[in-house]
Amino acid sequence: MLVKDMHAFCKETNDVNFCLKYIGTDKRILAARDLNDVLLIAFSQSKIQVTNASKQINKVRQKFSGPIGKERINFCERNYGLASTMFQEAYEMGQQKMLAYRAHLTAESGLNYVRDCEDEWKKNGPIQKSPVTFYNTNVVKLFSIIRLIIGKLKH
Repeated sequence: MLVKDMHAFCKETNDVNFCLKYIGTDKRILAARDLNDVLLIAFSQSKIQVTNASKQINKVRQKFSGPIGKERINFCERNYGLASTMFQEAYEMGQQKMLAYRAHLTAESGLNYVRDCEDEWKKNGPIQKSPVTFYNTNVVKLFSIIRLIIGKLKH
């Protein structure tokens, strides 16, 4: 994809700088032939964010030694594992252009697992800041890009 086309696409997103950082600087973007290839990059970037969140969960696990903290960490670890599977499946499904819409629905399931983790820190006990909010936010932003691409592919 040409740089000018990437810039034009990112200007249509909710966060131009985010799009340019995570999609526009991906080394695969220059080889992207069409929006379907950009969709695959967005699925892949989502999986990377989920993987990074899982690493963060393992780094901070010991800080949450109480029963509620442990439960929340375990919940998020499980959910991020499920989200990783969903984004991997979305990527594999998305390689078949005819399945792009179904792939997007699979990615949406991944997004929901990520969101559920974030919400877990606000319920069932004292409200705490989630240790993976940064990654959650990135997945939400990437999914808005995925939704934009799907909208363009349908027309």
